[in-house]
Amino acid sequence: MSFQAIFSRLSSIYLTRLAAMLLLFLFGVLVLGACGDEEIPSPVPFTTPVPTTTIPDTIVAATATPRLAITSASKATITIEIDQNNPTNSISPLIYGLAATDGTPEYVQELRPTFMRWGGNPSTRYNWVIGNAWNAARDYSFQNTDYGHKVVKGDFPPNVAEQSIQSVKKQGMAFLFTIPTMGWVAKDTNPLSSSLLVPKGGGLPLTPGSEAIPNYDPTDNRLRTSVQSKARKNAPFVIQPPLTSPVIYQDEWVNRIVTKFGKSADGGGVDFYAMDNEPELWSETHTDVSPTKIGYDTLLSRFLEYSTAVKAVDSTAKVTGPVSWGWQAYFNSELDRGDDNFKTAPDRKAHGDMPFLAWFLQEVRKNDEKAGYRTLDVLDIHYYPQSVNERDETAKGQELRLNAVRSLYDPVYVDESWIGQRIRLLPRMKEWINQYYPGTKLAISEWNFGADKTLPGGLAIANALGIFGREDVYFASYWRYPDPKGAGFQAFKLYTNFDGKGSRFGDQSIPAVSSQETAVRSFAALDSKSGRMRVILVNNSPTNDQTVELKLAKALPVQQANVYELSAATKNILMARPGLNFGGNTLQVKVPAYSAILLDMQP
Repeated sequence: MSFQAIFSRLSSIYLTRLAAMLLLFLFGVLVLGACGDEEIPSPVPFTTPVPTTTIPDTIVAATATPRLAITSASKATITIEIDQNNPTNSISPLIYGLAATDGTPEYVQELRPTFMRWGGNPSTRYNWVIGNAWNAARDYSFQNTDYGHKVVKGDFPPNVAEQSIQSVKKQGMAFLFTIPTMGWVAKDTNPLSSSLLVPKGGGLPLTPGSEAIPNYDPTDNRLRTSVQSKARKNAPFVIQPPLTSPVIYQDEWVNRIVTKFGKSADGGGVDFYAMDNEPELWSETHTDVSPTKIGYDTLLSRFLEYSTAVKAVDSTAKVTGPVSWGWQAYFNSELDRGDDNFKTAPDRKAHGDMPFLAWFLQEVRKNDEKAGYRTLDVLDIHYYPQSVNERDETAKGQELRLNAVRSLYDPVYVDESWIGQRIRLLPRMKEWINQYYPGTKLAISEWNFGADKTLPGGLAIANALGIFGREDVYFASYWRYPDPKGAGFQAFKLYTNFDGKGSRFGDQSIPAVSSQETAVRSFAALDSKSGRMRVILVNNSPTNDQTVELKLAKALPVQQANVYELSAATKNILMARPGLNFGGNTLQVKVPAYSAILLDMQP
């Protein structure tokens, strides 16, 4: 694909998101769901996964290979070999997470998410002292806002973040909380507090150590919109500082959270603290106050500065980072972009020519070994497929979408985007963790394959959630939430509430090997509470029904297996179907084109 075509596609995504942001802003419907009827919702701002103006053709030290032909579906019987005797790993209950809901209690009751993330672009500039103040950054005119969270006359401003903690914990979900680390937060909620004459993007420092870039100094816009934010107060904490505080301290906020809700280990407090959001893109997203591109050293030092501040207040807290935006940020810093589009990568070369995340893990481990405690508990990244526009619902777009799921794990799949390489995202990250900081967990705190109202978009979700469980992801958070009327919502229910009574897929992953994995992908799990076995079969072909034969390592007693189906025949709703009578080591199932089937069996 040409650069012009790539740039046109990415610009279209960006403008579409800005348009959506404007509509939501005008109608005041930005909410963090998971809020009960009387809970005040918190905003969940949009993020743009690739708001850059140039896209690299290759990534340094990632071997490019010719694209592979996509295996087409076959009418022959597909076999799935399932070995119940050898569970491979526990399935984390936290992979079924969201960044919002539609704001109704019915949504949570039906979907039953297990995890909620409070984050996004404006979280970088959230002022906790005021409680309802953000700056929308490039997502909306660099203006301060309350996102519709008004102060009741005579009352104190609502602390929207803390109301979210209360709401989410009340509903029994784990919570990921974003701590601003950029250094500047909104000074008020007045939309007239808006940055002016902001350049189209960031740049290199004007001089070493400078916070200005050629032809732009952020000082005036910082005064217009912001107050300073620092990691540590180094003085006694107070629960509610003055609303006009000229400096905001993040460790003081953690102390307030611990005081109000308890420590992480107590169960009532925040489970995870994320060290900000996509810091590699601050110079693009928050150009008005942070225009300088930052490199390896700054990304590391900023993380350690704030992570240690959080841990000093709550030693039981689990900290995540660096919350990288995507593929390019896994390998390089923005200082590597230069004027040759990452070809020489000077910042990476200056750091042992190591991919950024590998280097980050190594250096955090060194720090933690000296400190005697972990500052990083979870390697936290974002992931969006680059081969298809999230709103593309054409036949070709849906094919690319379902193919792109393979980039999560497949060692032979070559990504069909500008990346053009074998991504194998989850194994790659696990390898880096094992080599550079063993014991660190892996999370995908923002992901979306797009078109979740459609059946193929729903199947992409069904595939991704199965892969997250099989590949031992610790937590995952979908951006933002699947539409309750769409197939993506039903796909989530395959794993979280397939029978409408709260039954889940399972908590022990077991091998389920398909003879034609790209045609019918298979996932299997045991439920340790009931002992039941569940198998999910996803037919990724738009036209071919598939006959699938399950071959079980351990014979099952004669029984009627419960069957649940998501397909065009069920009108894109997960429905119970007639049971299947069987016993022994084999079971044949017909899996319709573009469908997902769940089999629920006795042990």
